[in-house]
Amino acid sequence: MSTPAQEQARAQERAAWLAETAYNALSAARSSLGQAADVTREVDNYLRRSEEEIFELPVQANRVQTADEPRPFQRNAQELADQADQRIRYARQGITEVRDRVADGGRALRAGRDALTELSELPVQHDVAAMDRLSHQLNTLDAAVGNFTESIDNADRRLIATREALDPLVNSSSHVDNRQAAAALITNTAEAADTQLMQTRAGLNTLNEAFEETHGDSAQATAESAELARTFHAAANPTPRT
Repeated sequence: MSTPAQEQARAQERAAWLAETAYNALSAARSSLGQAADVTREVDNYLRRSEEEIFELPVQANRVQTADEPRPFQRNAQELADQADQRIRYARQGITEVRDRVADGGRALRAGRDALTELSELPVQHDVAAMDRLSHQLNTLDAAVGNFTESIDNADRRLIATREALDPLVNSSSHVDNRQAAAALITNTAEAADTQLMQTRAGLNTLNEAFEETHGDSAQATAESAELARTFHAAANPTPRT
């Protein structure tokens, strides 16, 4: 049968392990969310270049109407739309990666919360104020991850809509029977795609700002959990008396 001292020692060792687990989980969450932010910036760069290509479409539409031979400008418009579409396809792959990294961060946060919850229930001495601060920080980060997921899904839906807007022009014939109709297709495509891209980039800009804010929150939570881990490790491994 274990003595009370042995039971207490085991509880203290468990507390140290849980505190270390919480710290590792928060470090992993911070890393995953940082990676998500990096990829989001890369996605925005792809979309900026797509936007530049779409801005050029009305110029080609005007030349389809006025040039002696409209077909080269029709082909130019198709190529621009196709290039923009390919970049948006790559951007969607990036959005998938962002979603995965945010999901990784969410799982790490849940692991940290589970460790912190069990830690709070152990019969060991706690710094209640520190535990409460860390719990609040976890709540804030968890809510942020939920918002990130919604923003990511919105961005993906808009990118799908942008590709749908580009599709009629990408797959149109380079032969021009009706200048007005061909020019109208290019112009309408540009307007529809630009509207979707503008909204997508605005949403990604807001998401990037949220990532920046969360970076500070996660850094503070990681520092708090590191201090907590040091405290419980010291309690589990007291310095022998001389």
